[in-house]
Amino acid sequence: MPPVEQRIQQALNDRSLGSEGLFHSLSLLLSAGGDRRILSDPFTGRNRYGTRTTLAEDEISFASTTASNVSARGLAAAGHELQRLFGMDTPSSVTVDRWFDDLRASIRHKLACGDAEIILAASGTDVELLAICMMAGLSTRPLTNILIAPDETGSGVPLAAAGRHYSDLTALGRPVAAGAPLEGISADRIDVCAISIRNEIGQARLPDEIDADLVAMVERELKRGRDVLVHVLDTSKTGLTGVTRQAARHVRGLAPGRVRVIVDACQYRCSNAAVRQDIADGFMVAVTGSKFIAGPPFAGALLVPGSIAEELGSIVDLPAGLAEYTALYDWPETLRAGIGFAFGSELNLGLGLRWVAALANLADSIAVDDGLQGLIKRQFAQLVRARIGDIDGAFLHPEDDGEHLGSRAIVPMTIIDETGAFASFAQAQSIHLAMREAGEGPVCHLGQAVKLGSRSVLRVAASALDIATVSGRMALGNSLEEAFKPIESNLDIVFAKWAAIRATERRA
Repeated sequence: MPPVEQRIQQALNDRSLGSEGLFHSLSLLLSAGGDRRILSDPFTGRNRYGTRTTLAEDEISFASTTASNVSARGLAAAGHELQRLFGMDTPSSVTVDRWFDDLRASIRHKLACGDAEIILAASGTDVELLAICMMAGLSTRPLTNILIAPDETGSGVPLAAAGRHYSDLTALGRPVAAGAPLEGISADRIDVCAISIRNEIGQARLPDEIDADLVAMVERELKRGRDVLVHVLDTSKTGLTGVTRQAARHVRGLAPGRVRVIVDACQYRCSNAAVRQDIADGFMVAVTGSKFIAGPPFAGALLVPGSIAEELGSIVDLPAGLAEYTALYDWPETLRAGIGFAFGSELNLGLGLRWVAALANLADSIAVDDGLQGLIKRQFAQLVRARIGDIDGAFLHPEDDGEHLGSRAIVPMTIIDETGAFASFAQAQSIHLAMREAGEGPVCHLGQAVKLGSRSVLRVAASALDIATVSGRMALGNSLEEAFKPIESNLDIVFAKWAAIRATERRA
């Protein structure tokens, strides 16, 4: 048995622990195997997102655009898999290799992504780093990485997109120099370009304009003798999309093998059918189990089409610095053999358990057909819109109002200050933090503040758990309106607390 497995088994396979000890160990593991953002504060038990890896069923969350507490179902599923891995409830355990293969098979089944190979990664930002390192291994030319709206994806993404360390600590616990290139990537190898989905005052741009920018940018970079990685943003932090699939197919056809496409579906607010089509089109797809799926934060994966997987099978010169971020069992055996560097770790068990918890949340929602899911999402958006007027200091800006509210179930609310002017980002974020405090009502989670030009917004969003809850109640004979009653009640509590916080601010 490898040393890492031995240490974990010594810590966990003590039958005197009992269920309480098991779930304490499980809670620790669910907050391990990520960078500083996932580390739990020893006093509050919360990470930087304010979420916990222990049950918090008295807390209300509409924060699936950012991060969620672990669900009861997810915690139970992760506990079962931990016991299965170390033989705690059966005479024999599975091998670690088999355990991670089973996990990938479960992701493939639940996301219905065909025959895609699946590489696990600690976060969406780590998936970005993984993708550009793969491009560096597949190409001998300088690279250009075209991002879409990085200000509405993740703060560390631009650095990761350049093949640089985006933090001073990797998911495998390795201290690194933030901003420095990974070993094996020269400082001038990768250029990063960005295309905005909003103009300078925060208005959404027309899809044709965004597509035209992409085509012009790819043509320019090809003429410069560079290979290109193109991003398609399926869902931004505020529910917008950027670059159509049609435009992505067009630019890939300009230079097959030199232009590759990755779909950023990290919010996972698209349909399984859309992801399956992306894979069929030869696009890589970045997903996470920690946004719409509402698993614990830091569960990412890169879905790799068969054609690219075949190329990777013969690659032996992926940048060695990637070993600081990815573990041996994150990779399927078919892709592992050709990697030339020594992995920095054998396994990231915390990452695997977080994916188990996330997939448990999908057990019911994947059975809900797209038509009913759409109906539920639109109803959710409608209920949120009806309550925005209850808050003195927040409104739905016309630029954020559109069909995407219902299709993505994300409602961004623009925050204004006591003078009626747009609130600063810091002011919006202070409300977000105040909602997480126990005063003025229960702990309530919203999506973190996002800056849109001169505006700052807070977001209320539905998750896969909400979809499953409403669908399940409808299956018992309740009408749509009746099935939404528990969620409506929670929305009332959230908006009442928000209004109370604003009233307190104005009195101060």
